[in-house]
Amino acid sequence: MKDKPLSQQAYTAIKHKILSKQFGEESYTSENSLVEELGMSRTPIREALYQLQNEGLVKIIPRKGVFIQKLSLKETRDNYDLRLAIEAHAIKLVREYLTDEHFSILKAIIERQYELLKGNDYQGWIKEDERFHRFFLELLDNSVFLDLADNIRQRVYFQPDPIYRNEYYYESTRQHQQLVEQLKAKEFTLAEETLTEHILRGKRNYV
Repeated sequence: MKDKPLSQQAYTAIKHKILSKQFGEESYTSENSLVEELGMSRTPIREALYQLQNEGLVKIIPRKGVFIQKLSLKETRDNYDLRLAIEAHAIKLVREYLTDEHFSILKAIIERQYELLKGNDYQGWIKEDERFHRFFLELLDNSVFLDLADNIRQRVYFQPDPIYRNEYYYESTRQHQQLVEQLKAKEFTLAEETLTEHILRGKRNYV
């Protein structure tokens, strides 16, 4: 981390604060606050904030401060719909080429998710959820899809969480398992239905 340019260090630190909800109920910060918190000069802080603004995570308002951007209800729905379109298309393109090695990796992710749920480690579960869904996009090797998917996930997941119960995460993991079993059995129509229900279920609960 220390080997990276200061602007990149600032970007990573501020983005982590946003995505991990360290700003709490506050929806704003300021250059002065970030300079003090991160122990950096204004220049790298400002460069980082402009990068985050380009990603839609903050909005810089001169003489007022830096506001954490929250998605509207419509934007949240639109992001889930775009996510479904990207992931469904990706799976259609890679499903014939999935090997036993691929399925072993997916199985390991699912097993890890179950382990994390036993310890109520939901943040760890979310990271494994990202690994699972990103796996198919990485196989497709489409950088545009990957960038879109990453942007969608960070825009949606840094929003205030709904009150998810443990059962919700277990059911999501079960759907992951079902999807993998259907893909392995080449039950592609069922797999498509499972993926659609899986993402739309998240949309219903989130919205």
